[in-house]
Amino acid sequence: MYDVIVVGAGPGGSALATWLAREGLDVLLLDKQVFPRDKTCGDGLTPGAVRILRGLGVSDSLSRRGYRVDGVSVTTPQGMRIETPIATDGHPGYVIRRIDLDEGLRNAAVGAGAEFIGDVRVTQVIEEEEKVIGAGRLGPLGWQGRVIALAVGANVGLLKPLGLLPARPDFAYAARSYVEGLRGLRHQILFRFDGVPLPGYGWLFPLSDNTANVGALLFGRARRTTYEVLQEFLRHAPIVEMVGDGQVMLPVKSYPLRTDFHKSRIRRSRLLLIGEAAGLVNPLSGEGIHYALESGVLAGESLRDCFDRGDFSEQALSQYERRLRARYQRVFVLASWMRRIYMRESLLDGLGRACARWPDLAQLLVDILLTRKDPLKVFGPKVVWRVLRSLRGPS
Repeated sequence: MYDVIVVGAGPGGSALATWLAREGLDVLLLDKQVFPRDKTCGDGLTPGAVRILRGLGVSDSLSRRGYRVDGVSVTTPQGMRIETPIATDGHPGYVIRRIDLDEGLRNAAVGAGAEFIGDVRVTQVIEEEEKVIGAGRLGPLGWQGRVIALAVGANVGLLKPLGLLPARPDFAYAARSYVEGLRGLRHQILFRFDGVPLPGYGWLFPLSDNTANVGALLFGRARRTTYEVLQEFLRHAPIVEMVGDGQVMLPVKSYPLRTDFHKSRIRRSRLLLIGEAAGLVNPLSGEGIHYALESGVLAGESLRDCFDRGDFSEQALSQYERRLRARYQRVFVLASWMRRIYMRESLLDGLGRACARWPDLAQLLVDILLTRKDPLKVFGPKVVWRVLRSLRGPS
């Protein structure tokens, strides 16, 4: 019998396991893969994610394996480029391959006292009065926990039978490759709305001075696959110029992202959902690592209180959901509205012209994407007036 069983050793699951093990709880961390393992992702870390990682003791991995980014560049559909810094409170962003990030986090969990077992596929959860049991295809796996936290990403096959998936989940779809030999990379991440269909964007996240994670993301279903969109993006003239004689490393990989936290269930009885399993991928930016890490820490704090008091009632366990909703419910609802309203060519170009004229607007948008400012501000009269003034070009 473990205090907590965490299923999924990605950022959210390992953050939770680390936090609880440091508090002296008996934690079992499971994953379907054998570690170290790679994970298809954009590999970008926001300053907020970096802050949490440093608190978990994973800063060595960032400094040794990651590439520091201090700013962001956004290119509008018509090719206007806006740049602004992203660092906050002394924390820059980083780009780090998931094989390195996740292994560093798993090691932190094990170092804190959690037990890790890989190559375990949980396909079912059996709930009893005072315990929860993970099961595989052949029945119970032999481990019991007072609480089970599922950090299983977009694993709808496990979540749907548990009644923890919305009737119509929202997905974004992405594809990424690694490109070596790039020219003109700087310590900034690049988002491009030119060369890809809307609503969506292409990205270049530098891993070194000449290597980057290059990808494309589409919100909702499209007529073309993300693989096709990424190939089109790589043929886009500005990208071709940066690639030069560089090499696209195969294989190109695609993956879904769940963006529906604001309408998803995130717990039931002694089951908690962490990170993308709770739909915690930003519906405007597609970023999910920061949310996974923070949900893991919030779950850890809430569960520690439950164990300290010996109280696993519905009221006690629901504090995790209350805290997570207070932190992100409004953010996700408004970010969804922002995407639907602003992610069209005329408005993105107008927004770009407005940002060029009023740099504080560019900083506001970045702060909203990084969850540092309330998304409602983008619907305020001052912002709307600036965008409307810019729709027909500079005045």
